[in-house]
Parts: sequence; C-alpha cells; structure tokens
Amino acid sequence: MGRDSGSIRPHLSVLLLLTGVLAGLLLRTPVPSVPTPLPQGEVGERIAAALPAELSPLRRAFVESGAALVGRVGYFWGGKSDAVGWDARWGVPAVVTAPGSSTSGESLPFGLDCSGFVSWCAVNAAGDPAAFAAVGNGVRAQRALCAPVDWADALPGDLAFYPDLSHVGIVAGRGEDGGLLVLHCSYSLGGVVCSSDAKAAGFTDLGRPSLFEKTP
Repeated sequence: MGRDSGSIRPHLSVLLLLTGVLAGLLLRTPVPSVPTPLPQGEVGERIAAALPAELSPLRRAFVESGAALVGRVGYFWGGKSDAVGWDARWGVPAVVTAPGSSTSGESLPFGLDCSGFVSWCAVNAAGDPAAFAAVGNGVRAQRALCAPVDWADALPGDLAFYPDLSHVGIVAGRGEDGGLLVLHCSYSLGGVVCSSDAKAAGFTDLGRPSLFEKTP
C-alpha cells in the first residue's frame, strides 16, 4: 500500500505541472475580437509584389498602407485616425462613443471602422493628415468623392462599396481567377482583412477617389 501511494506522487506532480502550463497558455490566448498579427510584411509583400509596375506612387502607397494593417488592427465602430504611421491608441481599451451599433457604450480595444481604415490609408499614402478630408470622412462622403468605375477598368487603389453604402474597402489587385482583391476593415471578420473576391464579399460598386485625379 505504501509502495503504491509513493509511486502515485510523481505522477500527480507531473499532472499539476501540466495543468499550470496549460493555464498559462490559455491566459495568453489573444482576445478573439483582435486579429492575431501575421508575420511582419507577409501580406504586404505579397500584395506589393503583385501591383502593376506602372501604378502611380500615390496609389501604390495607398494600397501598401492598407496591406500593412492586415491582421494587426481590429474593428472598432466609429474608429478614425489621422495619424501618420502607427496609432498608439490601437489595441488600447476605449469606450465606443459612436451610436448605432450593438457595441455602442462598450469598452473594446480601439481600432478602425471601414471608412476610418480608408481615411487612414489616404493619410499615410500622402504622408499628410489633410488627406483625411480629401478622401472623405465616412462611407457616403467617400462615395461622393469618387467617380464611377467599371469592374473591368478597376485599378488598385479604387474603392469598393456595398450597395447600401454600409461598407467600403480598397481594391488591392486581382486574384488568379480574375476576381478583385479588396482590403477592408470588417466588423464580422474582426478587423483589417484582404478578401480574395470582392463580389463574393458583398461589394457591388466601384469608385475612383478624386484623390487620384491627377495620377493614373
């Protein structure tokens, strides 16, 4: 009896140790609403490498700015930023003050909403906070500052819209099947993502921002 109980003690110690390790891993699990960062530059490098060589520097910077945030910035209703570079507020808990969302009034990690993502990309493409107003504040304002574009003529940097203007994204190029790639900050997907088929993702209309009027 004494021999059996003594042989059990080491096993109990191992189980307790494993339990502690697993608990530590669970505590370090990222909050689901905040996308886990991808390896640095992975998405941005793939998208940048596929951009047409003749694309204007402003369009290129617009798309690359958006690609740099994939998997790194979460969705936040009413989230806007005119910061040139990384906004130190991202990921820090903040109260959702904008009305109209089921998350209004909650404290969540700060990030961007769909139009805020587009505005931040414009600011960083131009390197100037004034570009925030040039591309428009809000989806409807951004649509109003665009000229219509046919799907066959879409270029990286054009904007893609939902039919009811509830969502906006940035055309990032074309996939192997010819579908438009779209960068967007999605509530349902938790943050900045790249969708491989704009139409399948719900986008129906395209627009060319006046920001690019003087560039091809």
